[in-house]
Amino acid sequence: MVWSVSELRGRRPRWALVALALGAAMSMTTAGAAEYGLGNYLLGYQIPLSGYTPPPGFYYSNTFYLYEGSAGANLRIPRGNIIGAGLQYQFVMNISQFSWVTDLKALGGAIGFAALIPLGGETTKASVAFTGPRGVSRQLGVSDSVNALGDTAYAAFIGWEAGEHHWNLTLTGFAPTGSYDPNALAITSLNRPGVDLKASYTYLSLTTGIEASGGVGMTFNAVNSATNYQSGEELHVEWALNQHLPFGLAAGVGGYFYQQVTADGGQGDERLGAFKGRVAAVGPLLSYTIKAGEQEVILSSRWFHEFATQNRVRGNSIFASMAFRL
Repeated sequence: MVWSVSELRGRRPRWALVALALGAAMSMTTAGAAEYGLGNYLLGYQIPLSGYTPPPGFYYSNTFYLYEGSAGANLRIPRGNIIGAGLQYQFVMNISQFSWVTDLKALGGAIGFAALIPLGGETTKASVAFTGPRGVSRQLGVSDSVNALGDTAYAAFIGWEAGEHHWNLTLTGFAPTGSYDPNALAITSLNRPGVDLKASYTYLSLTTGIEASGGVGMTFNAVNSATNYQSGEELHVEWALNQHLPFGLAAGVGGYFYQQVTADGGQGDERLGAFKGRVAAVGPLLSYTIKAGEQEVILSSRWFHEFATQNRVRGNSIFASMAFRL
C-alpha cells in the first residue's frame, strides 16, 4: 500500500514530531578524535527527516542514549592532564530537548529555536593511564565514573520547503555546563565552547512515503582553558533512507561519517601531534506513532555500529526517543 497525497498532507504533524532533533546537538559524544577523543556534535541524533522543519508550535522530545566503545592498548588518547591507553567508554544519558518553530519568516523560510539538556553519566576504564607533564607517572587498570549534567546546546534554525523537498540551516552553540576535572578519567563536559553550522535536506514522496535525508556540518572548537588544548575542526555527514507506512510505522537505514579536518593545537599538538580522528557508522531506524484524540506521540529507536575508525574508540550507539507537540 502507498500513500496518497491527501493522506500524507494530513499526517504532516507526525513527520514534524520525528524531525524534532533538527535544532540542536549535544556534547560528550563519540564524534571523533580531538581532546578526549570526543566531539560536541552527537552523531546519529538528528536523523531521519533532518531537513524537515515542523509547522509553527512548541515541541518536546526525550531521548535515552547509550554508547559503549573501546580502543586498543596501542592508541593513546588525551584526557585532560591524563593520557589513557586501552580505553573503554560507556555513556548513559537522558536528553531533553525543547523546540519552538515561530511564525516569523526570513528569506522565505521559517525561523525556529531549540535547547537541549543532557543528564546522565560516564564510566571510563583504562588499561594504562599516564599523568604528569611528561607522562612519566603510570597507573594500570584504572577506572572512574561520574553522574551529572552534561554540556548544554542552544540552536537557531531556518527551514524551507517546496512540495516534496525540504531543507534547513542550523547554527548550534555548545556551553561547557557539565562536570569537568582535567585530572579525572570520567567527565560529563569537554570544557570547550564550540559552534556547529549544518545544512540538511529531505526528500519525502507524497505518493510512496519514501524518504531520503542527508546533512553536512562543521564544528568549530574553542580552546580548553584548563588544559590549553586546541581541538581541530570537525566535519560530519549524516544520511537516512526511510519508508513511511500509512498505519504509523516507519523503518529504514541510516548512518554517519566523521572526519577531523584540521590538526589539534596548543598542548594537544605538543603531546600527541595532529591526532586527527575518523569514524563511520551504519544501522537500522524504526519509529511508530501512537495517536490519542488529536495528540500524537512518536516512539522511535536507532542503532549504529561504528567502523573505519582512526584515533578514537569504536563501538555501538543506541537511541530510544519519545516526541510530541506541546
